[in-house]
Amino acid sequence: MEHDLLATSWTWAGDEPISERVHAVGAAGFAGLSLSLDDLHEVRATTGFAELRRMLDGAGIVWVQLGPLDRWWTCTSRADDDAADRGVVLEAAAALRAWQVIARADTTLPGASPITMADDWTVLADQAAAVGAQLVLEPEPWSNLPTIERASRFVVAAGHPNGGLLLDAMHTLRGGSTLASIRQAVAPATLAAVELSDGLLHTPTGMTLSEEAREARYLPGAGTWDLPGLVRTVRELGFDEPWGVEVRTPGHRAMPIGDALRTAAAATRAVLDAADAYGAPAAPAMPSSPAPTSAVDFEPPHPRTDPRGRTHWGSHRPAGRRDADTGTPA
Repeated sequence: MEHDLLATSWTWAGDEPISERVHAVGAAGFAGLSLSLDDLHEVRATTGFAELRRMLDGAGIVWVQLGPLDRWWTCTSRADDDAADRGVVLEAAAALRAWQVIARADTTLPGASPITMADDWTVLADQAAAVGAQLVLEPEPWSNLPTIERASRFVVAAGHPNGGLLLDAMHTLRGGSTLASIRQAVAPATLAAVELSDGLLHTPTGMTLSEEAREARYLPGAGTWDLPGLVRTVRELGFDEPWGVEVRTPGHRAMPIGDALRTAAAATRAVLDAADAYGAPAAPAMPSSPAPTSAVDFEPPHPRTDPRGRTHWGSHRPAGRRDADTGTPA
């Protein structure tokens, strides 16, 4: 079965010129990529976004994610740099025909109350919709929305049709979620993006969770997590394509970028093939305890058409979304 893969910014990071890295992403078989704020600022100051879009088209890239944005909510720590980041992301989203813009939860201490962030989320979701991109929230275990279940409730309560949720395998599992809690407590209509990586059963000794996220994101299938089970679970919730690939280890960074990307793509396709196969893993390492009592009600899935013209059921296609091949409103 064919699967669209998206290389996250860490997976294709490197010292090579961005044109070489974009070419390597496409040559390795990825159909999408995410661009970090550093890359976006560099491109804006040098080649420009129109030239980058030509690079992406030449490499066969149809899915484009941007971000993540930080401090998008009203807070005393928000600075001019945060406004500049928002501006460059929205400008790039329009020029690159971006699929999604990623926003982080609050990782400061004590952290904002999610209730106070809802109005700012609505404003940002409107701004993303105006440039044809969907806004997706990425919860992290060390943030004010530490679990995928809480983040789903936030998106549901905010109620914006252009708001969605990014499920990062490492953040989700280290946040204490299980396959059962994801299945029962994540509203299907909110699930808009999934990122796959692998890890050990426990955070390595001597590492914090955030350090593990930066330095110990193993190739899918190279750790102990039941990633095929996770893939089947999010498919049950209606998500399907593209599959984000988030790999970051010293060994991965030391490889030539083309080799690193081909290895990451092959490993991820093996996990997806296992999820496609009949049956379940003989001894899944991931816990399967009952869902928390705070589970939310399910929402019905909705059909959407992806940039390749295929119909999927699940996360909605945002209003005003541009066709990834022609740039015309879809």
